[in-house]
Amino acid sequence: MNNKRAWLAPLAGSAVLLSVSLSHGGEDYCDVIGPDIITYKVADAFGSWDLEYYGNSDGINGFAFGTTSGNPGDAEVEWARSGDGTKSPVIAQNIYRIKNDRFEQVGLSWLKHSFCAVSEAMCSCQSTSCATLGIGCADTYWADLNADAEAPRSEINPTTGDFIYPFFQSPCGSFSMRGKLQIRDEDSSPSLNPGGIYVLEGQYVAANTDEQFSQGDEYDYDLQFNNVSYRYMKFNSSTSGQPSGSTVVMTPAIQAWADTSGASITEVWTPEAGDDVGLMHVGYLVTDNGDGTWHYEYAVHNQNSHRAGRLFSVPVPSSANITNVDFHAPFYHSCELVQNGDWDYEIADGAITWSTDREEDNEWANALIWSSVYNFRFDANVGPAEVAAELGFWRMGDSDDPDSLEVIVSGPETSPCSTDLDGDGSMTVNDILIMIAAWDTPAGDIDGDGTTNINDILILLDVFGQDC
Repeated sequence: MNNKRAWLAPLAGSAVLLSVSLSHGGEDYCDVIGPDIITYKVADAFGSWDLEYYGNSDGINGFAFGTTSGNPGDAEVEWARSGDGTKSPVIAQNIYRIKNDRFEQVGLSWLKHSFCAVSEAMCSCQSTSCATLGIGCADTYWADLNADAEAPRSEINPTTGDFIYPFFQSPCGSFSMRGKLQIRDEDSSPSLNPGGIYVLEGQYVAANTDEQFSQGDEYDYDLQFNNVSYRYMKFNSSTSGQPSGSTVVMTPAIQAWADTSGASITEVWTPEAGDDVGLMHVGYLVTDNGDGTWHYEYAVHNQNSHRAGRLFSVPVPSSANITNVDFHAPFYHSCELVQNGDWDYEIADGAITWSTDREEDNEWANALIWSSVYNFRFDANVGPAEVAAELGFWRMGDSDDPDSLEVIVSGPETSPCSTDLDGDGSMTVNDILIMIAAWDTPAGDIDGDGTTNINDILILLDVFGQDC
């Protein structure tokens, strides 16, 4: 594989780069070559449901859930050997809601900075001290351990597993809230979310090993892309819940959107600094509103791209009527320095584009950093077709790395004849009337300057009476 070339593939049960096929049923976990950390169980502590509620502040609830890591590889995984904290994995907790065919991240935690790996059964566990996770072994951090989350997401390089310890930032707030998996009451209350489906997601980022650790690490074997797993749950109240099924292993939660709502999911391999590769996912779902308009829904998941995302753009016909434009992102908390706030959007140059500041302009901008999902949506009076969306990066890569990638999605169909505003195949008086009605708005824009004006009239008159 050429690491400088980002390429696309349908989402499968395990990342395409992996050199081994792993069974989600648990029967074939033990055939991996190299050391490997996976999220083996979500919200499960030794066979019991493990989601704990800690408190509420200003309409926001604090939770934590247990995670169990596993090593299906044939080599030990370094965990705490160096003693300085820089080789211990970090653990992220996320929660998503699927409601009215929308997949949104409604909560996230700070990271648990692990400190010791025990030797629980998974495969034929070969026990070791807590400095390593043994071959075939599992290690559980129950909810009360993960609730003590001290690591900020913004200080971890998820592509390489590098970070500096102690961390620059520390979580603030009361014990019941700081660093916890925080969810707004309005997002979890059953009465306010009828039909809502909830998904818990755990993600481990393995630290880069010591040079003296002869077994190497999962980055040496391209095994860093299978560290995410999810589990369905439902809320009995805004402060308590119960499981719906077991853990779906080595698969990001965005796959649940495809399974429940029929969304399409595409893997996006991102070129990273130092010839590394990261992984994102772009999901999309188009719904016919039944009134001559269509709803376009997009979700972008950053699994482990350190370059992160700052721009998402979808082509739209200049004559299309674009309405109900919206953006959604999870909220950062506990004094994490990432700034909350919507991305700006504009409709111009034949596209609708959402964006935030680049890293060089704002190091704490609300970029699409790892282990998070951002949503983009709008309605249009034009039906769907295959189009090339643009996904732009927040951080610079190497000098020859692209600033953005194209991703094939469904978007409003672009007419082969931009002057045919009513779509009847000919330029007639009706097209002129549509243009006049759209004066000083983007709805009748032909020349791509973002508004309907005299220049568009002149272009239309030049081809008046012709067919497309």
